[in-house]
Amino acid sequence: MKKDTAATPGRLMPDLHALIRSQKTPKNYWELLRYLVMGGIGALSYLLFSNLYNWLGVATNLSPFCAWLSGLLIVYFGHMKFTYRVKARHKQMVFRFLVMQSYNLGMSTFATIAVKDWLHLPYFFASMAALATTVPVLFILGKYWVYQSD
Repeated sequence: MKKDTAATPGRLMPDLHALIRSQKTPKNYWELLRYLVMGGIGALSYLLFSNLYNWLGVATNLSPFCAWLSGLLIVYFGHMKFTYRVKARHKQMVFRFLVMQSYNLGMSTFATIAVKDWLHLPYFFASMAALATTVPVLFILGKYWVYQSD
């Protein structure tokens, strides 16, 4: 009698390993590099906008949110045209992008509060925790959900 391996827990691991191996292509490495470049541009725009709003007298607790809103278009179109190189399907992509960026804002805020206020570590460690909790998830959500190619 042949054993059914489709339902066994160990069956998932070879499939997961095969999926990971299939993603290790030069095309995907360049895509990851483009993602990091665009992410750097997005981070730079956030820093510039947040300091600009602060300089203009916007309340300190509102400057980051205003900067996040200001950088949304830069990041949306940058990832669409530069990182993932897909055709615009705005009806689908805009909603998904906003959901993804809401995760980004929420998780970054939570990580910052947890590390700085609860653990009493310097802000540098808080910002590193925010990056560590958002960047990998945002790449996966962007690639496989928001900007998925046809």
